[in-house]
Amino acid sequence: MSVPAVIMREGGSRPARPRRRWWQCLQDLSVPPPRHDIQHTVLESLLALLEAARADLSAGWVQGGWWATPADSGQRVLLTGLAAGASPPHRADAVCLVGALVRAGAAQGGASELGRAVDAVYEALWESHGQPATATGMLPLSSPQVRHARIQALTRWNDARGRTSDEILLTLDRAIAQVIQTLAAFPAPRAAVGAPS
Repeated sequence: MSVPAVIMREGGSRPARPRRRWWQCLQDLSVPPPRHDIQHTVLESLLALLEAARADLSAGWVQGGWWATPADSGQRVLLTGLAAGASPPHRADAVCLVGALVRAGAAQGGASELGRAVDAVYEALWESHGQPATATGMLPLSSPQVRHARIQALTRWNDARGRTSDEILLTLDRAIAQVIQTLAAFPAPRAAVGAPS
């Protein structure tokens, strides 16, 4: 390791600071957290989303639409996809599997979290049919095209004749368990410097 030469200022006794390269200055501006800290945070967010979706599904499950909302006439109106507008309905009496994920994702405010949740539930469904997992460890975020196909597959599976809410919850529980298992494999995030313990 070489030590930078100390440059003396003209006529002074204090040494001048060695010149730094531009990339060294950028490193000082923003030091990102270690990768495992980021992964831990992503997994915690995914777990919270899946648990919120499970709570929504436990309150009421529906087939034939993503959400069942109350109508003025007292009956329920089924909404599919984004028929409710740019965002899911604020109030829903019942949800399907995908509808629950979309509502929980909207509450968290992140499309990437919703994408990971769709991927996690799809993987859980795939594994429940005896197929090997396509991803191990941290779930990669699928492309929009793959995610769209997975949403369609999960919607069809939810709406299949004879499907029960118990099967839906069991698959969601499998996804939650996988996220917890993956989360346990990552070290806990480092405490922030100066944060109270």
